[in-house]
Amino acid sequence: MNRKQRFFRIPFIRPADQYKDPQNKKKGWWYAHFDGPWIARQMELHPDKPPILLVAGKDDMEMCELNLEETGLPRKRGAEILPRQFEEIWERCGGIQYLQNAIESRQARPTYATAMLQNLLK
Repeated sequence: MNRKQRFFRIPFIRPADQYKDPQNKKKGWWYAHFDGPWIARQMELHPDKPPILLVAGKDDMEMCELNLEETGLPRKRGAEILPRQFEEIWERCGGIQYLQNAIESRQARPTYATAMLQNLLK
């Protein structure tokens, strides 16, 4: 519970769309919540697809496997966002229900996010 919580957002363009879309209309957003050095929650928002939500434990094989320092995110200007900015998008995309389902099925790894949600639901 006392690990530092950090939140990031970076834009991305799928390689297939890189040269087809000079106005960046197909730009998506990658969001990450790091619980200490490791990722706890991850989201991908694509303009033409439903959001992709991932939580540690349940979705480890699809999540960023680098630790926070290895990602270079702390050194990327403008990438770090406020916790509430992450939480607003997470909630709007159905993240609370997704994480709750992962907790109830015992697939979520215990993180700050799982502890906070469990306290909220008590």
